[in-house]
Amino acid sequence: MKNNKGFTLTEILLAVMIVGIIGVALAALTTASSREAGVGRSRVLLRNNLSLAMRQLRQDVHSSTQLQYARGSITSASAGDVIPLLVLGRTDLKGKPLSGTASFVTYCFVVGSHEAQPDGAHAGGTIYRRQSSNISWSSSTPSCGSNPATDTNFQVFLHNVKFIPSGITVEDRTYPVPLFRVDSDDGAYSVQDSTTKDWRYRELGSTLWVNLITELSSKPVVNDVVEQKFMLPNGFWVD
Repeated sequence: MKNNKGFTLTEILLAVMIVGIIGVALAALTTASSREAGVGRSRVLLRNNLSLAMRQLRQDVHSSTQLQYARGSITSASAGDVIPLLVLGRTDLKGKPLSGTASFVTYCFVVGSHEAQPDGAHAGGTIYRRQSSNISWSSSTPSCGSNPATDTNFQVFLHNVKFIPSGITVEDRTYPVPLFRVDSDDGAYSVQDSTTKDWRYRELGSTLWVNLITELSSKPVVNDVVEQKFMLPNGFWVD
């Protein structure tokens, strides 16, 4: 008699099940590895962009003699709002601009349209930078125009900037960003504001604090944070 041995149906089903489990595990591992690699690349991109932006800001601060305006914390804003953050000036001892076309550097923030955490925050904003020979003011606040994105005098300083208004508490801490403040005061500082500049001069010294968060609207969310303190070489000019 011939011995016609073979696999039973149970054995075949068991083998298929084992192969399927291994395949699913390998697919999940590959997907997770690819996701982690993408997160790593995104984080490096954000870090590089922040480093380049801080290098430009450091150059602007070190070549300036006067802090014209610092926004401090932003209490509230909507998507698309244009908010001045900082104005630095190169002036003489009487506060007059030095000759040339780049006496002032203005930083303006356009709030992003992507809702983010915590509630009330927005991601996807952009900070723009402009060099000019003069500044236009509305009361004690410098003007950024209606839309720096379409103004050829502005260049992009930093993309993917996150906005968190002041007053929002996360884990018993408030962290408003973007934040450009003088010394330890979160309020707006302006050389045009005669009602507050006297006492803020006393607090000003020569220190500018900057806090920024850049964040991608992705899943998982990828972000990076920078906190830096800048000092003018000879201190800010005071009248």
